[in-house]
Amino acid sequence: MRKNKKEVSSQTRKQMQVTKDQQIIYVITGIFVAMFALLIGYFIYFTVAKEKQIAAHPQNTRLNTMAEEVIRGTIYDTNLEVLATTEDGETRVYPKGKLYAHAVGYCINGKIGAEALANSQLLYPDYSVSSLFKAAFLEEKFEGRDVVLTLDDRYQSAVAEALAGERGGVVVLEPSTGKIRAMYASPAFDPNNIVEEWEYLRTDEENTPLVNRATQGLYPPGSIFKVVTALAYIEKQGNKLLDFTYNCTGEVSGDEYTIECYDHTAHGEVDLESAFAKSCNSYFVKLGEQLSVGQLRAAAEKLGFNDKLDFDMPYSKSKFSLNSKDTDFEKAATAIGQGRTLVTPLHMAMVAGMIANEGVSMKPYLMDYSMSKKGSIKLKNMPVYEGTTLDVETSKKLQNLMLQVTDYGTASSLEYSGMTVGGKTGTAQNETSADHSWFMGFAKDNAGEKNDIAFAVVVEGGSIRAVSVVQKILNVYNQVKP
Repeated sequence: MRKNKKEVSSQTRKQMQVTKDQQIIYVITGIFVAMFALLIGYFIYFTVAKEKQIAAHPQNTRLNTMAEEVIRGTIYDTNLEVLATTEDGETRVYPKGKLYAHAVGYCINGKIGAEALANSQLLYPDYSVSSLFKAAFLEEKFEGRDVVLTLDDRYQSAVAEALAGERGGVVVLEPSTGKIRAMYASPAFDPNNIVEEWEYLRTDEENTPLVNRATQGLYPPGSIFKVVTALAYIEKQGNKLLDFTYNCTGEVSGDEYTIECYDHTAHGEVDLESAFAKSCNSYFVKLGEQLSVGQLRAAAEKLGFNDKLDFDMPYSKSKFSLNSKDTDFEKAATAIGQGRTLVTPLHMAMVAGMIANEGVSMKPYLMDYSMSKKGSIKLKNMPVYEGTTLDVETSKKLQNLMLQVTDYGTASSLEYSGMTVGGKTGTAQNETSADHSWFMGFAKDNAGEKNDIAFAVVVEGGSIRAVSVVQKILNVYNQVKP
């Protein structure tokens, strides 16, 4: 039987409608599947990638509840010096007082420092047979794990003594492992009195003692930024000679600006090596003219400016703000570490470490391991490779420049033996006080028996120079046994 045209047309419309309905169902199903996949993905990210942040977060109510049932574990330095402990099952005590205020932190009125970082381990209950019996029948609390940090009290005490009465921040780390050996900031506070002094500490805007200047303090870098300018020039030249020279008369002028060398010193004919060693502003302004804004930015961002650091504690991000619309003066100022550029001691210690480590970057970390009360290791953090930032040849060239600073340059007053020391001094002008003093650098054991160290020191407009703090660091390094 033949169907008439109306029947065929009606069936076709029905089939088309069914197809459209199926398409709508497929689209809706696809949307729900995608949403479900995103939800699962976010759940995995939240519970795996953010595990440490969640565990350490001061508002984690589960851990806050556990704190009522568990005696918080003890925190030690790398040589098992007690940095924080719990007395009488209740009172948190910090035997070193202000010395570790920011690095170890506190666990009352919130948590900061290692107290926050290692919170889950410090409250991890010891579920042994005896502890379960005591909890059930004697109403005794469980004991949390003890935590051993990478910090070394010898370095921490030395930099604190050197910075006495001054404001600033210091970071000392091992380039090959990322272990932080010292993290000190001043002004500090006594965590034993955190409750009594909280209102004062919270509202003191002049001294800001709660700010960890070692990781959160943003400062103009001054001449330590010449490491970045030198890198930009080295990478621009490639295999060509680093043959740019300039006759320094003590100042350099451009349209509507004049920039002087420190104390208006005339350095004469200088090349990259001697200008770096003597920290010649005039040379680096002229060197900056040989570079594009893009080349300077690329070098800065290669070293971590304008980017996040892989670090598990609060920190500030270093900033490189120069752009193609800025004036010649702004570019000249940036080339010598002034302008709008801002850095932290943590970041500059990482840069010094990467240069010392043949261009290889390691993640800096503070928590070494946790252990039971019987001494068995429970959680061990291992060094984490972040990547190769510079090739070996480039890092060697930067190392050589930094070695000249301590050989015959601005840090030749440093005294040391049995080691090789390189660095870069800096004097940074700022709007709020007298010039800040900087030093970033590294030390290598000539015998190769000890791990290298890298460091960055900033002293805010004080009466001492950062080099004097570095001298204390080198004295400790010389005494540390392999």
